Amino acid sequence: MTESYDDVSKIHKRYSLTLVNPSSYYHSLIFSNVSVAILSAIVVFAYLGRTDEAVFRLPAVIAILLITQYVDSRFIKNKEYSKSLHMSLFGNLAWIGVILAGIIASIVLSKDLSVFYIVEGMFIFASFRIGILTTTLGTTLRIAWLLCFLQPVAMYLALIPASMWATSVFDPLTLTVGGVFLATASILSVVTDRAGRPAIQSTHKLV
Repeated sequence: MTESYDDVSKIHKRYSLTLVNPSSYYHSLIFSNVSVAILSAIVVFAYLGRTDEAVFRLPAVIAILLITQYVDSRFIKNKEYSKSLHMSLFGNLAWIGVILAGIIASIVLSKDLSVFYIVEGMFIFASFRIGILTTTLGTTLRIAWLLCFLQPVAMYLALIPASMWATSVFDPLTLTVGGVFLATASILSVVTDRAGRPAIQSTHKLV
């Protein structure tokens, strides 16, 4: 009996971590700001080597983060700001992971750091947003596509000098790889939404 109770208690504790409550709300708000500060520092200091620009780029990115988090919340189901914060936090952590992988790759291969990893991180962030917006936050795929680039692209434009925008984003290889991520996210969204058919018209709406 005690063992059964312990198992239920463990499940309850794990489930509690996923609940939207004041604690997780503030944690996500703080951690998302910290993650963006780390992301900005890595890009400005390691990739761009423009330490003097950190003074205005970091505040700009933080401001964009806060604005886009609020805008996102207006489009998701029940307009829950806390869920927008969670999506932002995990998306930015994924972006950090990609640019850190780029640093590791440059060290291992003895090559210069490439902005390619920053752009691909942006595409992965956008793809992640498509998945979360459609499967969890109650938006249609069309709305998800309208929103998916909002935060990552706005942050990218604030981080990267204007002279590098076109050459970095519209590189054929970059667009191809980024397109694969976006297409995969969209296809998975459609497939999971239709998983319950014919009994359930839309799995996402049910969830």
